[in-house]
Amino acid sequence: MHFVICAFIAFICLVTAILFTEVFPKWLKAFLALLGAATSGYAISIFIRKVAIWTKAFAKPDLLPVAGIAAVVMLVIIIIVTVVLNKKKAK
Repeated sequence: MHFVICAFIAFICLVTAILFTEVFPKWLKAFLALLGAATSGYAISIFIRKVAIWTKAFAKPDLLPVAGIAAVVMLVIIIIVTVVLNKKKAK
């Protein structure tokens, strides 16, 4: 259930940032990106942990380090996509 809640919060952050792009200042968009990356990273870590429990293929990972790594990866992906979209918009 936590996975669904975190994925929903990340989705809401993404939709809010897309719909209100012209209205929000840059600092609020950055905050939404951080919040979305953190919640989606936590959701991914919960999913990885559940897969480990269900399949018993590997040891159950600690939740906090995996969530931190997943959040950083999601933030890097968000930054890359933003840079690419800004370059396409500038042309």
